[in-house]
Amino acid sequence: MRWDPYVLESGVKAKHLLKQHFDTTASHHLLFVMGKGFDVRMNNVIRDIVSTNPNLNISCLLICFNEGSESSSHQYVDYVKKNYDDLTTILSGKSLIEKNINLWKQDGTRRRRVGDREAAALINSYDDLKGYSDIIIDISALPRGIYFSLVGKFIHILDSKPADAPLINLMVTVSENAKIDNCIKENDLDSEPKFLMGFMGGIKSPPEREEPLIWLPILGEDKEPHIRSAHSELAPNEVCPIFPFPAKDLRRPDSLLISYHSLLFDVLKIEPQNIMYVPEQNPFEAYKIIIKTVNNYYKSLGILNGCRAALSTFSSKLLSIGTLLAAYQTNIERDIIGVVNVDARGYTIENIDEQEEFNKQSELFVIWLIGVPYEG
Repeated sequence: MRWDPYVLESGVKAKHLLKQHFDTTASHHLLFVMGKGFDVRMNNVIRDIVSTNPNLNISCLLICFNEGSESSSHQYVDYVKKNYDDLTTILSGKSLIEKNINLWKQDGTRRRRVGDREAAALINSYDDLKGYSDIIIDISALPRGIYFSLVGKFIHILDSKPADAPLINLMVTVSENAKIDNCIKENDLDSEPKFLMGFMGGIKSPPEREEPLIWLPILGEDKEPHIRSAHSELAPNEVCPIFPFPAKDLRRPDSLLISYHSLLFDVLKIEPQNIMYVPEQNPFEAYKIIIKTVNNYYKSLGILNGCRAALSTFSSKLLSIGTLLAAYQTNIERDIIGVVNVDARGYTIENIDEQEEFNKQSELFVIWLIGVPYEG
């Protein structure tokens, strides 16, 4: 396991980790990558870093994504502007670089999603990262269809850096808040699920498939349409639904099982022994469990030329990073894991007037992926 042991901190310890790291006598130049959006958590992490390390040399790369004219998210343009204005105040005197990407591309009479490809194309080689000592990708206000391929590209480029190049630390941060997540509802799901750029896994359509396909979806609330859509597209030979446990809400796994009972057992026909559990707030433990499961299936199905696996995260951003790491590491050895995403064309925010109050309970997580802790 590449990330075992690992560095993961949350809450006060996460803030202390960042302050201590950037407060050393060594000179740091931080590239802070984040998204521009309506989410009230957008500036939480950068605000913490600047307030505790005001003299830190920071270049902020702000990803501005165009959702298209039909997106229901346009109704929240005032919230986007407020977040942006707050960010420029926080970064006063520091570098702010804005990069625009499109989530859609018109291809004749058909529109297709390209956000993952455009996000991955924001950096092309190690030369784009020269001069930075540290990189933080904050996914608090980035959609999964963007940050998944983006983080994967950064890991790949840093893994491929010249042998004599200086060490660069890579961290992923997220301001986690389940209450806010549950308030943000997806509208108008894409008609076709999509394998994300860099995580295709060589998975072919059902009629062309030669090996069995195992599907491991991590479940969250109100995702039945997503699950049905992905299952219909994949037509897997076996399904291993993954529930978040342990969870902050001890009843959450039971509530999810009750909610999805008919879908899982009557429609998808899963076997009870296929149900799996991963810790709700630990992407590294999720990563280890997924890798071991896929490897076990691959060995067991050796007589059928192994298998391929599809991963989907219909849950938190923390667990999304766990699936990303599992797919990335496995595919270096053998390209057999694809990541399937069911995206939405817009969002609606419930209890919008209470978002600022809810945000007071947001919790910082620091996921350290590359750098000092893993050297030596």
